[in-house]
Amino acid sequence: MTTKNEHLSGIQARIEELQNTITEKEAKIKARSRQFKDDLEAELSPVELVRRYPLKAVATTFIAGFLVTRALKGPRNPRKTLPADSCVAQESSSSQNSSALAAIGLDILRSAKDLGFTYLQRYIDKKIR
Repeated sequence: MTTKNEHLSGIQARIEELQNTITEKEAKIKARSRQFKDDLEAELSPVELVRRYPLKAVATTFIAGFLVTRALKGPRNPRKTLPADSCVAQESSSSQNSSALAAIGLDILRSAKDLGFTYLQRYIDKKIR
């Protein structure tokens, strides 16, 4: 028959073996998750998307800038929506806010347009060379 110490040492060896297996599996899972993260970042990076689809990127940038400008600018004719008896102070402050938002929207649109054209120019330069 086996002694109590032999039985305990067998259990201890099995525990160590399981701990080693768990450590190995953990390392493999971490390596796979890092690889997946790197692959996903490479696949969805803005630069890579612009390289693959340059015309769609320019169009999307233009449309996004246009929509942001329209959203920030507000309605085309705000005087029609205001009542006739509204204060002059309200009109001047709302028009100042509206013009400030419109200026911000135009700056965003210009920046997006410049960025899109820069990517398109780089893409065309690489294709030509």
